[in-house]
Amino acid sequence: MIRQASSIIKRTVGVNNITSPATLTVPVPVRCAHNVRVILTSDLPDGRGYSGDVQDVKAGYARNYLIPQKKALYATPQNFIRVDMVDPNTVKETAEEKAKRLSMESDEDLKAADKLKYYLRNKTLKIWRMVDMNIVSGDGSGNDGDADGKGSGSPRLTGSGVPIHPGKVIQSNVRSKLSKQLLIDLDKSEKVQIHPVAIPHVNFELDPNAMDKALEDMADLEEGENCDVEIKTLGEYLCKIHLTGGYHVGLRLQVTKR
Repeated sequence: MIRQASSIIKRTVGVNNITSPATLTVPVPVRCAHNVRVILTSDLPDGRGYSGDVQDVKAGYARNYLIPQKKALYATPQNFIRVDMVDPNTVKETAEEKAKRLSMESDEDLKAADKLKYYLRNKTLKIWRMVDMNIVSGDGSGNDGDADGKGSGSPRLTGSGVPIHPGKVIQSNVRSKLSKQLLIDLDKSEKVQIHPVAIPHVNFELDPNAMDKALEDMADLEEGENCDVEIKTLGEYLCKIHLTGGYHVGLRLQVTKR
């Protein structure tokens, strides 16, 4: 009886047998996805998150990718202690702090700056220049640094510190190379500022905060002011890219012999 009743419900015949309506569709159970909180231990692709961020992500994304790849930890009290962090949910925000945080989360300029910072994190802009062939290594005596100290007498160019000849590197050169080499087109209001002193890039590898410190030490440009630093020797340098919204990111620059 139950089967007959079920059959009648699933299939009916229209008036005057003109049509035969389709069988009723039996709903398929859908598994609802849920989110979990994770602590990022590595930067994520495309600027989707950075090490130290606490994010809500799909449980499957965490279980199948973030955790196995060691890019995140579940946001448990034990793991916050493990990474020496304070759970943001346990920190009471003032109304002002909350408003500031929400404003930053919805700030498109900040998101663009974060994305560019992630894109440039392992890139170096290279500019090639001719050098003064009369400059030699060491103390200028012509010794090429043989073990016996006598040397062969032939000039040998070093890398960092060798004068460029002719020419120099200025902010407009960096701006142009950014577009051609790294495919970054800055707006007219966005500026490039060059650190006046060469900085070995290995410093940024040894200390993750070294680049940010060097950028903060650079005096900000005034309204309408352009950077007037001129690079006249080979070496590794740092540039500060001023972006819309008052944000900035660092760029490794290498001036090398052509």
